[in-house]
Amino acid sequence: MELQVNDSEYKRLEKIEDKLDKLSEAIISIARIEERVNTVLKHNDRFFTRFEKLEERVEDVEQKANLNTRGFSSIERFFWIIVSAVVAAIMYNLR
Repeated sequence: MELQVNDSEYKRLEKIEDKLDKLSEAIISIARIEERVNTVLKHNDRFFTRFEKLEERVEDVEQKANLNTRGFSSIERFFWIIVSAVVAAIMYNLR
């Protein structure tokens, strides 16, 4: 026993099948977009983590640079005091 489908019902079924096909393609597209969004979000998380580590490293370098600057300025002052004393001693002996 076969079902007899008239022409209008057949066209209507074809339209429904086409719409279902379009819906399934749309769902597949949405799933792909969701995967891409998840990938981008994971990359952003990694970039933020790396950025925070770089910030910490920069802060450490700044602190060390400040300490080195203070130490170098003290050494530089001591050096110029020694140079001035040597020049003064030479000038005193040359009179």
